[in-house]
Amino acid sequence: MSYTLDLLIPLVDLGQEHAYNPTGGFQWLSYALVASGWILVSVIAAAVARVLSRR
Repeated sequence: MSYTLDLLIPLVDLGQEHAYNPTGGFQWLSYALVASGWILVSVIAAAVARVLSRR
């Protein structure tokens, strides 16, 4: 669980990414989690900017 959070939250380093070295299909899953994290942060930032610009 903490490894997944470490990959999903791009701006915070929980230290789990260096403790676990995925191989094979799990490595592709880790790439997908990192990409999903960046997309999630971008969407949240855009939503916050839109809410703040309406005020």
